[in-house]
Amino acid sequence: MKNLLNLYKIVLRHYVYLLIGLVFMFGYALFSGISITAIIPLIDYVFKGKPEMIQYQTWPEFYSAIQQGIRNALDKSDGILSLIKTDNFNILLAELKKIFVYTDPILLLIIICVFMVVIIILKNFFFYGNRLMFINLQGKTAKEIRDRIFKKYLEQSLAFFSFHKVGDALVRIGSDVENVNKMLILVSMKVLRNLLTIIVYIRIALFINARLFFMMLILIPPLLLTVSFLGKKLKKYSERIREQFSSLFSTIGEVLNGILVVKAFAKEEYEERKFFNITRLAFKYWRKQSIYDSLNIPLSEISSVIIGVVILWIGGRQVLDPSNSFSFGSFSAFLFAIFSIMHPLKLITQSYSDFKKTQVSLNRIFDILNQESELIESPNAISKKEFNNKIKIENLSFAYAKRQEGVLHNINLTINKGEKIAFVGRSGSGKTSLVHLLMRFYDPSEGKITIDDIDIREIKIKDLRKLFGIVPQESILFNDTVYNNISYGNNGKVSLEQVKIVAKIAHAHEFIETLPDGYNTMLSERGTNLSGGQKQRLCIARAILNNPPILIFDEATSSLDSESEAKVQEAINDATKNRTVLIIAHRLSTVLSSDKIVVLEQGRIVGIGTNEELLKTCPSYKALYSLQFHNGNNSIKW
Repeated sequence: MKNLLNLYKIVLRHYVYLLIGLVFMFGYALFSGISITAIIPLIDYVFKGKPEMIQYQTWPEFYSAIQQGIRNALDKSDGILSLIKTDNFNILLAELKKIFVYTDPILLLIIICVFMVVIIILKNFFFYGNRLMFINLQGKTAKEIRDRIFKKYLEQSLAFFSFHKVGDALVRIGSDVENVNKMLILVSMKVLRNLLTIIVYIRIALFINARLFFMMLILIPPLLLTVSFLGKKLKKYSERIREQFSSLFSTIGEVLNGILVVKAFAKEEYEERKFFNITRLAFKYWRKQSIYDSLNIPLSEISSVIIGVVILWIGGRQVLDPSNSFSFGSFSAFLFAIFSIMHPLKLITQSYSDFKKTQVSLNRIFDILNQESELIESPNAISKKEFNNKIKIENLSFAYAKRQEGVLHNINLTINKGEKIAFVGRSGSGKTSLVHLLMRFYDPSEGKITIDDIDIREIKIKDLRKLFGIVPQESILFNDTVYNNISYGNNGKVSLEQVKIVAKIAHAHEFIETLPDGYNTMLSERGTNLSGGQKQRLCIARAILNNPPILIFDEATSSLDSESEAKVQEAINDATKNRTVLIIAHRLSTVLSSDKIVVLEQGRIVGIGTNEELLKTCPSYKALYSLQFHNGNNSIKW
């Protein structure tokens, strides 16, 4: 219920469309009710044949009589607003009946026909206006929900994405929002319109024959109990279907992104079996949901027939009783009112079933919208545009989740401005995690990191990250032009000349010029139309575009051939003069000239110093050095 209220808070942000839509909705319900009242004079006064005496044979005569009848009714009541009361409305009705009795049936038939046409036109005008307003309301609400979900995903820490699949995000933003949009918003408006229509028809039915109407109400509770049972079943299987679809999309994404590995290890049949099992379970739950869903219409039809038969039996006896004033025309109007109630009532019961199914999607949406990021910016966060002195890491420990084993343990390290620091160690020793903590992709479990003696948690996150330029281990490029991929490194406008300058530094300009459209060449998804070395050089160009004071290279040259590596290494050396550089590397040949080399092992620092110092003091580093150089192969990775 809380999530439903939160949804309607979003809907109410677009209250103009809602209010105008409600006005149109009321008009539609009102004219729907008025349209069936024409049945009474049609049957009781037109098809009974000509009266013995006709007083009104022309439209002016009839119109004058109607005006006089209304005046007489108003004189006997307390004004036009008092006609809402049943007793006063009966006075007006009695005046109209006197006129109908003495009106030429042909004239009355023409008047009723014209009246019906006008009423139906007005009814549909209000229906169209209602739909138009709610289409805008529905579309704007869906857009806002999607925007909010995407914004929430962007606000989360990297730890969040370690436990949430990309496929699940696609289902939430796409399918779940569409379900909520169609079912909860559109259906809610339909339910409201149907409720207004039902109220109007109930008022008419009560006015015509209250006793008969209350007899009919006895038959409603069994129908509602059945609908409630079906709703619970539908919600249960909808939850299971959503889970399977999340797994489905995640599996598709993982397999297609890793298709090279799938084919290299001949795992096509294994992936097929895994996928077929997911679709089998999805089909199983969908079939059970559909079976329960299909019971709605038959149960509604049976209930309608039973109610109709009871009304026909009781009401028909009253019409046939000469001592009863219940006319055939009134009974016909009552039947129309009741069956006009039954249709929107069936739609409401169907909407209840839809709501129970969609409640799963609603909960999944607000699971994300209510998700608070682990990275909370301090309300008093300060702006910091420059790096002036040093980065200090004190007693730092870190684990990706509270119950998981720690990745880093009691790290203490000082990085002075202008230093070139290299991090080496086995895979999984915590090198990349440590660097990510500097940029506050995560917060440490214990300890702190300061920049110029300011805790990074007290610095505005955007300002903090602008101090760094990073070239990640995996070359991440977007389905966009080469120019846009490089200029992504700057939040402002970047000229083509600026992009070319950094591309030349990264030794990327040469191959970009050979592409079909140069810097306007569109890259495929993940840059698959480039080689690994080319992709990495674009990432390097992107990192240095914003001229950050601190550069991070996470195995930046690992994908390059020997010639390209030499060029890029030279370019990196030129680009990093007089600035702080952090390098994560497996190959010691790329870090021998560093001011400090930090050796990590199982999340702990086991050595800090220059190459010469570590060869004397750090057994782990000495073993690595011997492995890579004394064997005559400096490409061996630890």
